[in-house]
Amino acid sequence: MNLPCGLLRTIGLALAVLAGLGSGRAQAEDLVVTLSTREVAITSTYTGAEITIFGLIERDSNTISRAGVYEIVANVQGPRGEVVVQQKDKLGPIWLTASRRRFSKVPLFYSVLSGRPLAEVTDERTRKQLGLGLKYNLPDFVTDDPVREAIEDGFRDAVVRIRMAEGAFIVDEKAVTMVRPNLFSARVTLPATAPIGLYIANISILSEGVPLKTVQAGFVVRKVGFDAFVANSARNDSWIYALVTILMALGMGWIANVVFRRD
Repeated sequence: MNLPCGLLRTIGLALAVLAGLGSGRAQAEDLVVTLSTREVAITSTYTGAEITIFGLIERDSNTISRAGVYEIVANVQGPRGEVVVQQKDKLGPIWLTASRRRFSKVPLFYSVLSGRPLAEVTDERTRKQLGLGLKYNLPDFVTDDPVREAIEDGFRDAVVRIRMAEGAFIVDEKAVTMVRPNLFSARVTLPATAPIGLYIANISILSEGVPLKTVQAGFVVRKVGFDAFVANSARNDSWIYALVTILMALGMGWIANVVFRRD
């Protein structure tokens, strides 16, 4: 089929414009982060630690302009383990376990960091998408029974409440500081009870409540020195550890008998 020359020129011009738009398409922001330390050492005098996340929001000439300011939110997840929640009912003067739920692969430490209340930063759907809350990291329970669903939701809420009371779930709404519009720092506070293992920090940049970029950074919490030696011996050479413990107990008993015996 032969097309008129004018129509061919119009189509060619439209294709050229589209190609130019594609090549000059706006790029998203990039996020560069680093940690003040990659390792937290637990010794006999360990009472907790604080790690600082430093970050830079990079923009190039093709990045689209934003009407709103940038905001940073993050979640820090520790090693995962099993958490058991029990519901007790009173039978006369005695409290009995009525039911229990076992949650597997739950972060044994979880922290949410922001510069202001999360409800003011973004909506619940985005918070769930970014995992900004321990409840969003618990396994979902799907059922058509509203009564059963309410019971399961109660157990999930109990996990969050108990872990928060134990200091294993922390929400810090003043942890992030925007030093400059594109430069920030975030403070991660680890309690003395923080479990050993690998910790992953998920840092997200948002504008007007919309997530633009998420990056990860990690650090390790581990025992060092004599504490590490004892822990490794108990785990890897249990029979030697038990024998040494028994000999030490016998030795301490003999010394106490010598010191405190009466002639």
